[in-house]
Amino acid sequence: MQAVVCDHLGAPADLRVGELPEPQIGPGQVGIAVEAAGVSFADVLFVQGKHQTEHVTPFAPGMEVAGRVIRVGAGVGNFQEGDAVAALLHDGGYAERAATPATDCFPVPEGLSSEVAAGALSVYLTAHICLKWEARLERGEHVLVLGAGGGVGLATVAVATALGGIVVAAASSAEKLAAAEAAGAKHLINYQNQDLREATLSATLGTGVDVVIDPVGAQGEAAFRSLDWGGRYVVAGFAAGAVPEFKGNHLLIKNRSAIGMVLTHYRDRRVARIQQSAEEVFAMLVKGEVPPPALEMGTLADGPSFLQKVLDRNVVGKLVLRI
Repeated sequence: MQAVVCDHLGAPADLRVGELPEPQIGPGQVGIAVEAAGVSFADVLFVQGKHQTEHVTPFAPGMEVAGRVIRVGAGVGNFQEGDAVAALLHDGGYAERAATPATDCFPVPEGLSSEVAAGALSVYLTAHICLKWEARLERGEHVLVLGAGGGVGLATVAVATALGGIVVAAASSAEKLAAAEAAGAKHLINYQNQDLREATLSATLGTGVDVVIDPVGAQGEAAFRSLDWGGRYVVAGFAAGAVPEFKGNHLLIKNRSAIGMVLTHYRDRRVARIQQSAEEVFAMLVKGEVPPPALEMGTLADGPSFLQKVLDRNVVGKLVLRI
């Protein structure tokens, strides 16, 4: 089958389009004819060998796809051939065929295209899980979203708004902030030329925010100091390469919390919750309660350059490969 092939761990430019064997479908697994594959920061880490999970070469990067079920393994009773699904993978998404456990598959409702489903899956799941299950966002609370112009950031702005949150969006350019405003942000902060803490306190009339969602890692200290009493800081990634640190006395003094969220935990240990989150975010998209991700489309041949754009943080919205 045709795929974007990683022959050795290294730079996105080293990838090529070539042939890989079709994946075998084992018990409890689902085989998918891939129609679209989302491009994520995790894929960059796969290719560089910097992800926490091992990826044995040669392989195709890609952790999220959408398409049609073409085969089900023994013991799978909730999917059948022809079903429209989106799925999370260990890797292998930039290819014509993929395989994954049935627990990592999610029905795609009518009215939602494969391109939107693939582009929305990981970012909207991350946003929804961070806000609903980890931060326990309540209607009317203020949410500071870092990296608000990226895939996870824009999804978080949209989902937080739909859940009744008041969003303070922080990003590094006017273009990214414009996208965040279109997704529902009420307050905009360009942390290239504004002091993040001062601007956040100004936006919240001096109280600070109730929740911080951080998929970036930069600006961690200033964002943490912008939390109100009982504030919750959710770490969802380190796209900028920096890792925020939290002092115990700073957590205690205002009853704050620092929380980590990784999709792997939900895929392995909170299956019912991740399935519920997928159902809810897909319903939000179909009903128009959240906007679909702003997609930039490509083909398999664009896989290497798209990954480089993600690495360079030169993306507004979400990149998707149409297979």
